[in-house]
Amino acid sequence: MTELVFSIKDIFDDSGQDGCLTQYQSNAYHIPAYQRGYKWGAEPTGAVTILLQDLWHAFEAFQRQEKKEYYLQYITVKKGTMVVKGRPQNCLEVIDGQQRLTTLSIVISMLSALLGRPNLSAGKLHYAIRQDFFSDYIYRSDDLKAFVGKDWQELAAVPAMNKQDIHYLHAAARRADAFFQKRQAEELLAFEQYLLRYVKLIVNSVEAHIQSETVFKNLNSNKVPLSETELIKALVITRIGRAGITAERKGFKEVMESRLNLGRLWDEMSRWANRPEINSLYFEGQADGMYQLLLLTALCLGGKETELGATKHSTGLLLFNFYNQYADIGQVYTTLKDVQAALMDWYADVHTYNLIGYCRFVKGSGNNTLTFLKNCWNCRTKPALQRFLGESKAKLLPTQDLAALRYGQDDNHLHAVLLHLSVFVKGKPIRFNFHEFVTEKWSLEHIFPQSPEGKEAVLDSDQKKAVKEMLGASLDDTLGQILDKAKRSDDEKQLYYRALQNESRLNSIGNMCLLTSGDNSSNGCMFFKEKRRNVLRLLQQGSFVPQHTFDVFSKMIRQLQSDDLSTWTAADIDHHREHISQLISN
Repeated sequence: MTELVFSIKDIFDDSGQDGCLTQYQSNAYHIPAYQRGYKWGAEPTGAVTILLQDLWHAFEAFQRQEKKEYYLQYITVKKGTMVVKGRPQNCLEVIDGQQRLTTLSIVISMLSALLGRPNLSAGKLHYAIRQDFFSDYIYRSDDLKAFVGKDWQELAAVPAMNKQDIHYLHAAARRADAFFQKRQAEELLAFEQYLLRYVKLIVNSVEAHIQSETVFKNLNSNKVPLSETELIKALVITRIGRAGITAERKGFKEVMESRLNLGRLWDEMSRWANRPEINSLYFEGQADGMYQLLLLTALCLGGKETELGATKHSTGLLLFNFYNQYADIGQVYTTLKDVQAALMDWYADVHTYNLIGYCRFVKGSGNNTLTFLKNCWNCRTKPALQRFLGESKAKLLPTQDLAALRYGQDDNHLHAVLLHLSVFVKGKPIRFNFHEFVTEKWSLEHIFPQSPEGKEAVLDSDQKKAVKEMLGASLDDTLGQILDKAKRSDDEKQLYYRALQNESRLNSIGNMCLLTSGDNSSNGCMFFKEKRRNVLRLLQQGSFVPQHTFDVFSKMIRQLQSDDLSTWTAADIDHHREHISQLISN
């Protein structure tokens, strides 16, 4: 599906090179028989009234120089043929949006009648049902004035007029007449010029081989407004195409082919940006990766986060307005391609990929933003980028003695060190899986548990021995008696938990590792033996476990007591801390 932007003037133009009908080599819009009849309400809360009010408010904002253009969602069309008075003619079949297009035709016809000006919409809508109605009652000024001058009861007395869609058409025309009668002619003339020039429609064009009825059913069974991303796509493709017409005087067929190619390239870009592994690395797993890519491009073009709503997905079309007001649309598209190419290059280079991922996903780094990516993009050479990333990485690692780090106080630094050990494995370059890191939510986990007895858990003799060993000199007679019991009350559990917390080793880096939240949950308050069994099982099942975590639970670290794979001792904690300090210092 191709999406292009047209002013209302260009929507109804079948002669100028910017006209929608001209570009599709068509004479008129055809409303097929499968479409329901016109049914927009003209009551105070009806769609006709709301449209008129919205258009007038947009016109007033334009006069105050607050906002220039106003966008009216979209219509969906397909190029085809229709038969008019026995002769075939090229047309654009309106699959969706006929209510909007019909209302606009009524509004333009009413302005024409009141101002005594040519009717731009005359003859541009052709209905499979009631083919001559608009020609007989709407397009010509005298006919339209006579039509709105009668009340519905008078019209309904004629059987041919007593139809539901004619009732709604009559009400819409009368509402437009009443709305405009309150305005001065000079004001109406300015409004007409604004409507034709600055009010825009998005035209979605489906390919000829697609069944119109199928598209109609799909669109009307699940009405979803065009997203801001789709609006920007239509804007860029339309303007680049028009720039090409001016510069090269291409034929319309060549222009449409050029736009189709641009559309395909855009769709490829969108698919890439929404790939899960790309989206999670660069765009925080947002629902629309292409929107994030466009937001990043805007920042690279000089846009400001505060003006673009870059901190959250704005509902105010701030990003669309940025691109709509940008003077050089060719530069926009070139920069978009350049930014995507840079992101692709970074993703392909293992070292750059690991550096970017590490800098972005260390807990509390503040680098998981589009501004950080913009700063990377501003490094115009690879050495400059490597330098910037190296400096960013260095800032995340703690400067104090690692032995002084404590869980609950220095979690971000603990996270930075442990993630570093898994991303930058000494002597073994790897491509770290940041997608699984993000989606499975890795977190800090104690190797020896903080709270050994979870809900309904009871210590066995080996576990009691391990707790006593960990308590060391803190183990007094009271704690010994509590631990020797077959079961402990909640208060008794809290007593020896507090004693464990007072042991400096428990919350030191030597007793910490990273696990996914799912693994963390399954490990719960388990001891080393059970956690080790879980880690190995998770590996066999394909669950993502970092290299450092695997090394810990398989006791592959040289200083650890590798002959005992069932316990994690105070000595293991000390040796593990020394091992980490040595790796980081190197």
